Amino acid sequence: MTDKELIHKVHNGDKEALNIIVGKYYDEIYRFCVYLTGNDTDSYDITQEIFLKFIKYVDSYRYKNLKGYLLIIARNSCCDYFRHKKDTLWIEDMAESGKEDSQITAMEDGMLLRQELLKIPPEQREVIILHVYEELKFGEIAKMLGCNISTVKSRYFQGIKKLKRLMRSE
Repeated sequence: MTDKELIHKVHNGDKEALNIIVGKYYDEIYRFCVYLTGNDTDSYDITQEIFLKFIKYVDSYRYKNLKGYLLIIARNSCCDYFRHKKDTLWIEDMAESGKEDSQITAMEDGMLLRQELLKIPPEQREVIILHVYEELKFGEIAKMLGCNISTVKSRYFQGIKKLKRLMRSE
């Protein structure tokens, strides 16, 4: 079932369609929040708030790209998170004893990348996350962020350059 059909059902009072939408996009929105905030627990709370906002205002939804709409809500919610968060961000050590070496190495690499992503400017970080992890095209990102495509590409390539430099120094 397409997003358009689901939204149409929601507008006609079908509560199950809301559950389908949440199930369809929850993991992607959560992952996006984790990459923006660097905090798993807070991202869980932020994701809950995002879907509560969406459910509250679903009757006014009129856009074509539901995933993009949810990512915009997520972006704004993460910005609010940083406005309210005064202390420094940290990444929990996810490695547990008894894991195989390759799994621990992969987790450490993922944590290192998340830490390094937090060191680059937020504008570059969100473009990288949207392009690499959410697999959005530069044109889609430009529409979402309300800027032109050359700005998005510039932010992406500058961010990648900074990430490479940070990763080499680590």
